[in-house]
Amino acid sequence: MPVRLAAPHRRRPAPSRRTAKLDTVPSLKPAYLIHGDDHGRIAERRAALRALAERESGAGGLQVLEGDAATPEAAAAALSAMTLTPGRRFIVVDGVERWKEKDLEPVEAALQAIAPDTTIAFFAREDNRLKAPKRLHDAVRAMGGDVSAEGSV
Repeated sequence: MPVRLAAPHRRRPAPSRRTAKLDTVPSLKPAYLIHGDDHGRIAERRAALRALAERESGAGGLQVLEGDAATPEAAAAALSAMTLTPGRRFIVVDGVERWKEKDLEPVEAALQAIAPDTTIAFFAREDNRLKAPKRLHDAVRAMGGDVSAEGSV
């Protein structure tokens, strides 16, 4: 009895419209502001962005500013810094609910000069006292970014 080493050649079916849509990666916007009082949902969005960044650019393509390091000046410096890492660069800034309106000028200027292969995401875990500054909302929208509110029910 002969041994068959390879499977017979079969023609692959043409991809359906649904499959073709799943294969395309949506284009990323230059800036995102995700804010609200649903802290669990905000954490999920942050984790998803980190996973996407590491998948797209590796660990070297992701810069995270959090805690005391997450200042408007540090975010502006990160946006202005040159990188030698190939591919898209992702900057995650966590804790912008602590920022003050009067301190946002460096970030606004840096956002206007953002490199085309850079994406910055601002995360604000809001409550009754702390909110993401309105000027940050306006700056993200002005550059074609996305502002998403995650509110608890």
